[in-house]
Amino acid sequence: MLQNLRRITIFAALAIPVAACGPFHHAGPPDPIVLFNNQSVDQADVYAVGTGGDPVRIGTVFGGRRDSLHVRMSAVGGSGSVNIIARIFASSRAPRTGSFALGPGDIVEVTLSPDGKILSVLPAP
Repeated sequence: MLQNLRRITIFAALAIPVAACGPFHHAGPPDPIVLFNNQSVDQADVYAVGTGGDPVRIGTVFGGRRDSLHVRMSAVGGSGSVNIIARIFASSRAPRTGSFALGPGDIVEVTLSPDGKILSVLPAP
């Protein structure tokens, strides 16, 4: 019994460092994060649009919720500027923040107003 416990302990000690080098290990700078605060009652699909102009969906935030959304640097593009767009589920509205700088590891807070018409962006506290 003691010998089996010893084998399991040794196996676990060897397996943890190997798992850290697996496919889930993320090398390089961290992705920027958008803290999206949806103050409206409607669901919002959130997109990042870089200099390439192609919108990349970064998440969905339900009404009255606040979620952390990761933005891949490939969505931002080479210039490091991005525009966040929220497509409001229950309407044809799609407010946008306007272009702002977003780099690796940056954290910004984007707030959708209660009427679902205005997106504002501020550095995260």
